[in-house]
Amino acid sequence: MALTYPLSLATFADTLLCARITCDLPEMVEQSRTAEGEQLMADMGERLWTGRIDLGPMKRTEIGRPEVLIQVVKQGKTFQCYDRRRMYPLLDPTGSVLGASSVTILALGGDPREMSLAGLPVGYTLSAGDYLSFAYTSLSVTRQALHRVVDTSVVANGSGQTALFEVVPPIRPGAAAAAAVTLKKPYCKAVMVAGSSSPSEGRSTLYEGLGFDWVQSLR
Repeated sequence: MALTYPLSLATFADTLLCARITCDLPEMVEQSRTAEGEQLMADMGERLWTGRIDLGPMKRTEIGRPEVLIQVVKQGKTFQCYDRRRMYPLLDPTGSVLGASSVTILALGGDPREMSLAGLPVGYTLSAGDYLSFAYTSLSVTRQALHRVVDTSVVANGSGQTALFEVVPPIRPGAAAAAAVTLKKPYCKAVMVAGSSSPSEGRSTLYEGLGFDWVQSLR
């Protein structure tokens, strides 16, 4: 059966036997200075999540599937991607406390860096560095937002709601209250960085060296 895109976590990212990963949000600014030493900063574009995935050694019986999937996404095909270092909120490391809770955006602040949530278990706590994601629509295109919590601690009240808290990057136009929020394996849509993949090398009974860079796609 033909694959559908973006490749789901279960189809691609969750199947990769990662040995080393990175996830970053690089700045997109131009920096210059005046004769008086003042530092001037100018935004140059959207800040997009980016990273690298290096796979660990695999047996001959294991290498085929990841190799062929990486060959597929080399063609510019999209896939869901997340930071495997922080798959769940820090204080709920398996997601069991969250359970089947239906978390949504309660409100968006006047500042695009702020939002609040509803539908959390009473007393549920998000910590600085926790991820969250949600879908939004911009220019008639459905996109996937991925953010990290900036506040040290965000605690749900007796109604399962939080106060406004800060996230990074700023929330893009199109996000709306009542949108479903993912806290378990929050993800973005991504593509492989062209020319970044490294092939596997066979050594005795093991294959190693397979890896690639990825970058968030808003399309």
